[in-house]
This record gives sequence, structure tokens and C-alpha cells, in this order.
Amino acid sequence: MDDDPTEPQAAAPSRPAGATRKGAETRARIIKGALEALENGGMEALTTRKIAASAGVQLATLHYYFDSKESLLLAVLEDLIEDMAATYQAEIPSSPDPEERIETVIRSMWRYVQRTRNKQIAQTELTLYALRTQGAEWLAKRQYDAYIDFYARLIFDGVGEISENHQRIGKAVAGFMLIGIDGLILQNFALHHNEDAEDGLDALVVATRDYLHRLLAQAAPTAG
Repeated sequence: MDDDPTEPQAAAPSRPAGATRKGAETRARIIKGALEALENGGMEALTTRKIAASAGVQLATLHYYFDSKESLLLAVLEDLIEDMAATYQAEIPSSPDPEERIETVIRSMWRYVQRTRNKQIAQTELTLYALRTQGAEWLAKRQYDAYIDFYARLIFDGVGEISENHQRIGKAVAGFMLIGIDGLILQNFALHHNEDAEDGLDALVVATRDYLHRLLAQAAPTAG
């Protein structure tokens, strides 16, 4: 990695953490340090020296575990999604009704957003960095593919075996939800209009349910 946060770098996989607990703990500490640097100072703060200082490791150790900025950012992204998953699993009750789950998921999403303002801004900066940096565009796609897959699973969790149609519909609905949530995040953070955000959230729940209902109706076999 290089200390210039704007220099394009080729994607490279991170080195394995190793079989020891110490190795896994060191890798996790580096990821945490990178996330803290990103949350507190944006991409400009995401230099090897600042990450190493935040993680409490030597530069050589950081380079051993992550030999490109993109490999480290991918690990940060995976950590963010794991944190969301743990939160949602604790908050979302099991229900076989996907329309009911949509409201529960969206409202849980918004509670998480409100608790993690700096993380949300960091995720937006991560997306913009990937889109602007030649050779890193794949990271933005990986980011949204991961979010869509995650929310699609939540929508149909509890309905039994998920068919190919349900997988397709779940991804379409998850993408629709993210469009609304992304817009509400930026608007709410910029304007601080919490009442407007709640109204927007209610509208998003209704619109997403209607979208799911329409897609399920289109996928249902016709009688005759």
C-alpha cells in the first residue's frame, strides 16, 4: 500500500491471517484501525501510517496482512456487513410473511443508520472512492452486491426453501429498498429533518410492499 490515498492500486487478495489466534487478532485490529481512520477522517485519513497507528501495529505488519489498499477496504466492507448482520439477527423476529418482514427490516435498517452515523458516511465514501479510482470499480459493485444479497435473504428468511423466483424477487426488492434508504440517509444527515425522514420511511415501507406484491403476482402461474 502507499500513503497517497488517491493513487489507483491494483486489487490484490489479503494474506491469510494464519492459523494462530494472535494472527487473527492482529488482522482484526488492523481492520478496526482502518475503519476508525475512515470514520474519523474519510479517505484522506486512510494512509498506512495512520491505520498502523490506530491499530497499534508496525507498518511492516500491516503490509504483511494487506498488500493493497483495495484488499484492506474489502476486509473493512466485510466487517461492516458482519456488524449489520449481527444487529439485525438480534432485532428481527422470525416471520414467514415477507411483506411483514419488509417493514421490520426497513425499520431495523433505519435504527441502525441512526446509531451508526459515522459508519454510514464511511460507507458512502468507500463507494465514491471505488467509483473514482481506476481499477477499484469492482469494489463498489462488490459492496452493493453484498448489501443486496444480505437484504434479499432477510426478506424471505423463514419461508422455507427459497426458489429461484424468490431469489430473483428478493434481490429486486432489496435493491429497491436500498435506493430509498440511501436517499433518506443523505437527506436526513444533510437536513436533520427527523420527522420528514419518518414520513419517508413510512412511504418506503408501503412502496416496497407494493413492489413485492406486484413481483409475486407476476411470478405466480396463471390458471387456465
